[in-house]
This record gives sequence, C-alpha cells and structure tokens, in this order.
Amino acid sequence: MTTSLSAALGVGPGDIVSIVGAGGKTTTMYRICHELRARGVHTVSTTTTAIQRPRPHQSPILLLQDEAPDLLAVTSRALEAHGHATVVRRARRADKYEGIDVETTALLARVADVIVIEADGARHARIKAPAEHEPVVPPQTTVFLSVVGLHALGHSLRDVCHRPERAARLVNQPEDSRVSARTMAELLGSPLGGLKGRPPAARAWALLTHLTAENEAPARAIATGLKDSPFAGVVALSHTQVLPLP
Repeated sequence: MTTSLSAALGVGPGDIVSIVGAGGKTTTMYRICHELRARGVHTVSTTTTAIQRPRPHQSPILLLQDEAPDLLAVTSRALEAHGHATVVRRARRADKYEGIDVETTALLARVADVIVIEADGARHARIKAPAEHEPVVPPQTTVFLSVVGLHALGHSLRDVCHRPERAARLVNQPEDSRVSARTMAELLGSPLGGLKGRPPAARAWALLTHLTAENEAPARAIATGLKDSPFAGVVALSHTQVLPLP
C-alpha cells in the first residue's frame, strides 16, 4: 500500500492532470503538487474555472497572468525557486481568482514538468452532475481524475449534490433519494456525469475521497460497479491512506 496519490495514479513529468467532480478537488490538486515537488518535479497548479486564494501551506507562490508581461519566464523562475507555483488569470475578488484558458495551459507545459488543473466547480458540494458547459478540460490532458466524496453516502441527493436535478436524471432516482454506492457508481460511470469532458486519449481514474473504516465497504462496491467502465482504476483516499481498489 502506498501513501502517495501521484504514484498510485502514475503521474509524472509530461503529464497534464485535470480534476473534475466534487468532494475534494482542491485538496487533491495540492496533495499531488506537494508529492511531486518532494520528488523534484516542477509542478504548476491552476484552474480553468475559479479558485480561492491558496494558503501558504497549499502553494508557495501565486502568479497572476494579467500582471506578468512574460508569464512563461515568470513561471519558470518561480518553479526554479520553489518547485511549485499556482497560476491564475486575475483576481475576481479579494479571495477568489479567475482561471486560465486552455491555450495558456498548453503554454505552461513548456516550463512545468507537470500541470495539475482544477477543471470543474461544485460550490463545496460532495458530489455533482455537470451542466452543459462543464467541465472545462484542456484537450492536452493526459490524466483525467473524476472525484466524489464518500461522505455523501446516506444523505439525500438534494442535500449533498451540486445540480441534484441533473444527477437524479442520470441515475434515475428522485432528488430526495439517499446516495448509495450504486448512485455513486452510476454517476461516476456516466458519459454525462463523471466521465463528461474526458479527452479520448487521457487515462481516467475515479477518486473516492473521505475514506474511513466505516465507508470502505461501499467504496469497494463502487469500484465493483465501475469494473466495466472506461476508468483505468479506482482509488479511495483519506488524509493518511491511498487505497487502490480492484
């Protein structure tokens, strides 16, 4: 068993990782960046939607594209100094930043070994179903990571899901139904749900966050429900444990 999420996903130099879904995207992004930085891999974290200002323990430096005449040179220097930098386009308000476009993602790949992108929004919900315009996944993505939070299990779909009306249609359940392992597997495995936006050549992984001893059995049931899906694998995650599921 490994405690390295990036190793479990096979992320390394040359990869562009896009994270979609709900239930821990931001934490997952910075976790991968920290692991890669510890291995000497220069990594950029960013978003194609919007993101809160990173705290010092999340990212050592924040770069604003609109304030950098030569973004690649500025980013390159930041990576040499820190090993990890977060790049956004501009401030939307004091604590919220607008993401970069997909063309800028491709440019940043010239100076970063790995780029990790929060490519979806969920308004802090535990699971979600994407709208027509979501997610915003760069076509150059090599690793597609679809996230759900296991702490949604047992709760009403309406209470824990972003866009519950869409999710209800995808899984053919009422909005007031309880989220089960089957609900999560069907939502993750749907081409209009957890797989929406995946570039055909990208390696797709399902990530189940908030793993506990109590929800490990449902997590395994979710993995079983996805065995015939396009996902390369399923990984369950806690603060201290990375559990690849067969």
